[in-house]
Amino acid sequence: MYVCHCNVVTDRDIIEAIANGARCVADVARETGAGRTCGNCISSLRDLVCQHCPVRAERRTEQHAAEREVGVAGAAR
Repeated sequence: MYVCHCNVVTDRDIIEAIANGARCVADVARETGAGRTCGNCISSLRDLVCQHCPVRAERRTEQHAAEREVGVAGAAR
């Protein structure tokens, strides 16, 4: 699927950039060119980074565990 139409970047290109070490939207933008022209794809880039970046996934898991320990309600997240 095309994520960035301006620079013809697909979701596979973004996932490959993450596999090659990109850890944030800025890293992916530098490596692929996505999000550097009009910016309409930034939310899609962010979603893909959050879904596929192992570092971010670990942080989310740790954050949810910490929230459970202090009893943060799901609605408050």
